[in-house]
Amino acid sequence: METAEALNAEIEATGRRVQAEQARHRELLAETGLAEERQRLRRRLDMQRAILARETHKNSVEVWYRNRVDEDRDGPAIPGDSCPAAPAKNDVYVPHAACEESMSFGHQLARGEYVWTLHQFSWLPTVLTQRELGYLESSHFQVGKFTFEFVYNPHHGALTPSMTTGQCGSLAIAPYESSEIALRYAIFIKKRGGDFVQWGKTCFEVHDGSEKAYGPDVHHEGKAPATVGIFGLTHEELLESEWVENDTLTVKFVLEVRPDEHFMSQLLRPTAEVPGPTLNRDMQALFEDGICSDVQFKVEEEMIPAHSHVLFARSEVFRKELTGGMQESASKVVSIEDCDVATFKAFLRFLYTDCLPTVAELSGGNGEAKAAEPDLSRVQALLAVSHKYQTTRLQLWCENQLCQGLKIAEVCSILEQANLLDAQQLVKACLSFIKDHLTEVFKLPDYIELAKRWPDVGMKISLVSAGVPEAKADEVVQASKKRRLDDGTLKT
Repeated sequence: METAEALNAEIEATGRRVQAEQARHRELLAETGLAEERQRLRRRLDMQRAILARETHKNSVEVWYRNRVDEDRDGPAIPGDSCPAAPAKNDVYVPHAACEESMSFGHQLARGEYVWTLHQFSWLPTVLTQRELGYLESSHFQVGKFTFEFVYNPHHGALTPSMTTGQCGSLAIAPYESSEIALRYAIFIKKRGGDFVQWGKTCFEVHDGSEKAYGPDVHHEGKAPATVGIFGLTHEELLESEWVENDTLTVKFVLEVRPDEHFMSQLLRPTAEVPGPTLNRDMQALFEDGICSDVQFKVEEEMIPAHSHVLFARSEVFRKELTGGMQESASKVVSIEDCDVATFKAFLRFLYTDCLPTVAELSGGNGEAKAAEPDLSRVQALLAVSHKYQTTRLQLWCENQLCQGLKIAEVCSILEQANLLDAQQLVKACLSFIKDHLTEVFKLPDYIELAKRWPDVGMKISLVSAGVPEAKADEVVQASKKRRLDDGTLKT
């Protein structure tokens, strides 16, 4: 039987461990807050880069179009086209006296509904204070090809990261788009024991691509409407109201989105002196037909046509490559030596249509067998080309597909690629998978080669597999790398 002294000593030792873990937890909370802030800043930078690419593209297209108008080769009043012929002498010119026209404004609409359920709702202000956040953000929600997030501020304060917009309110919709869209939205709140009830009116907005939020009580700082808050309630009043059930608030957003047709038509303007209109062709047809192309990609001896304005709008890398004075800027022929034809065509199709491929299509089929056994090497190849040309959305899709489809035979090659591309989420998924299949992975020749080529990765695998937290494992790996740099065994 243990003595009282031994028990007291163990209590003291355990107390010291508790204090150490509590201190470590405070450190981790601070680090997490900094990581979240860096993530928000990266998204804001992504948005600004996208806006810059769009504006640069629009200006280059406008310069090209203006020159064609000045040369009477395009425009609303081309000689012999839109101008009516002058009546002959002694003829009576009778203009049209009546006209009938039918127009529709509902085409190209995308619609979506998002239900946001906030549990332990009374804790929200405290959690936001603890994490030094001003408001709560939902996960991203996609309507068609357009991305949104939803925000709630219990203090009815700022709703966007930037201080320049000065927008305040309680519950709002925040488009994550750099292009102009027309938006119709409605917000509904679930009543305790009942159905959803609409808060505010159904509204139409034209989002210009800047950082903005939309909602019934959204206003500029210092210009608050008569009622602020969901149904005019403060957060504390909302907690006691019929709109919160079992400390849970449930919100539904209904969105309809229509893209900016003018911008799409600019993108489809012909870029070579080839007769015939292309404005009515959709992007898929433009990609497949190659009409009016002014760039050629040489991939495995096959020539693939493309359009510079599409490439410039989607990738700054292509813009620099084709306008930066390199050989390609003069010849308009780009040799692709690190990608196969099928993968590069899938990449180009995404640039034109913004439609993500399915894994089955990427694997060369569309049947159930293909869907069940996707060829991850194809996804890896697409990840490499999307990283090379900085198409972030496609790159994230590839990383997500690889995270979901990890297999023992391929995990080492995927981890090596993820490490090369600094794809941290994919690195974490690979490490977790290896930890769960340690015995099988350690037997692979690929693992032995990986550990030889990337000793730091091999060390991190061993540490994480032994139960060391990933953050601590990173510290150990960095310390080891620094020692090897200092003693000259590792070259920069």
